[in-house]
Amino acid sequence: MIQLGDNITLDSVADIIIVSGKEITIDGANHTITGWRDDEVESPSGNQSIITALETGATIHLKNLKLENSQKYGIQAYDGGYVDLENVTIDNCRYGAILVNAGSVEVISLALGANGETENNGIEISKAKALEASANEPTVIMNGTITSEVEENVIRFAKDENDVTKSFTITNEDTTTDKILVEDNKVVITNENNEVKFVSNESKEETTLTGEKYVPTETEEETDPTTPPESTPDTQLKEETNPETSDPLLFIVIALVATTVIGGVTVKTLKNRA
Repeated sequence: MIQLGDNITLDSVADIIIVSGKEITIDGANHTITGWRDDEVESPSGNQSIITALETGATIHLKNLKLENSQKYGIQAYDGGYVDLENVTIDNCRYGAILVNAGSVEVISLALGANGETENNGIEISKAKALEASANEPTVIMNGTITSEVEENVIRFAKDENDVTKSFTITNEDTTTDKILVEDNKVVITNENNEVKFVSNESKEETTLTGEKYVPTETEEETDPTTPPESTPDTQLKEETNPETSDPLLFIVIALVATTVIGGVTVKTLKNRA
């Protein structure tokens, strides 16, 4: 396990954390990893997420950690890579908070700020064209709660030309408070009372959404519609008028990774837009 002793700032893409073929835990101890943003670079290429689980066999447990200010995403789960998030906050990342790029993300307790350059983008569901031959598809496991400062696109389906997503799988664990549910070609996030907290954008027509369906809670009638209202004699009726109405109103941690984990961590160049 890696435990942070202080806040860390990454200076360049060379400092990002990529895990391949191993399982690691990063306990932020309530510290922050700050990436970098160069908005003058119009279209950054390659993987520039702060933390990436690279391919099947890579497992990252993140807890008690804040990620902010990434040039692209805070976290990426790539081609079978798995990440779980416990007491994790992600804010001010240029492309989005999390990229589920044919990988798996489990949400235990996640807080999102505003992420995305032109519109909010919390958890992006995608499969890059470079992974078209891969059997892996994006998966999200809900096992707790999710909050967001911005209501729109807390989950967002990618729709750019580089996206070839054919299916998206959602699992709600029995222990979860919030749920992710399928509603036609969208997904909704509900709370413990089945009240809708967030609604995604529409997926592509060719994308199959697999998971529990959303069923609105039925509300009971306050009165029995078969019982006529009690009549009142005309002599007792009084017309009342209301004259007025109104509406109610990293260097240290990188060295630690190098000495402690680097033997099991492989850095690769990803051939996708993220």
